Amino acid sequence: MKKTILLIITLTLLTVLIGCSTEKSCIISKDLISRDDCYFEKAIETISLSTCNRIQSDIVKNSCIAEIGIQKNDLSICNSIDGKSKDYCTAKIAISKEDSSLCNELNTTYWLDICNKDIAIAKNDYTICAKITNSPGKEGCYGTIAKNTSNGEVCSYISTKTLHDGCLKNIATETLNEKLCNKMKMSVQRDTCYAKIAVLKKDVSICKEINYRSIKESCISRVKAALNQSNEN
Repeated sequence: MKKTILLIITLTLLTVLIGCSTEKSCIISKDLISRDDCYFEKAIETISLSTCNRIQSDIVKNSCIAEIGIQKNDLSICNSIDGKSKDYCTAKIAISKEDSSLCNELNTTYWLDICNKDIAIAKNDYTICAKITNSPGKEGCYGTIAKNTSNGEVCSYISTKTLHDGCLKNIATETLNEKLCNKMKMSVQRDTCYAKIAVLKKDVSICKEINYRSIKESCISRVKAALNQSNEN
């Protein structure tokens, strides 16, 4: 029992001494900015909210508190501050928990989009991509999930033609599913998709789906060459 009490007292004294040492080392900083930076670094290092509260700049202080909230995975700490730092803190915790409902609490568009995109990709849930406000981020979200799941249907949510067709072509060639080529919007992309799969499968019948004569002839020639090489081996 005595040993336990002594251990508690020792740990308490060490904590106080470390806190005092931290305070003294930062106080000797000549200017306010350097002092705040010092407190910020010490607070993150020791995961100490009390050290954050020694910071004079509200922006730096809120950033410090946000980092502590993230490290502790504690939303109540995020809610103790305002603005972008609060949204940053909440978004990071939402992402770590893969809880998209927390994204709805964000007011900053930047963090709202990051929150939804990261969770959507982590869960491979393309329905969450729809909540992303900026088009490039939304389409990138759909594209990533389509690739991760080899699901060509997800590509249909991409409105940009080149990205839509690129999404389908990647999945079609990886899964050797030429039926996906027919869903592409641009004829040249569609034909090159058929040609690539025909060569990979060594199936000349797939070349017949190609509309452009030059691409079709090239496809037939390449497939025959691949078959001849296989026979020689």
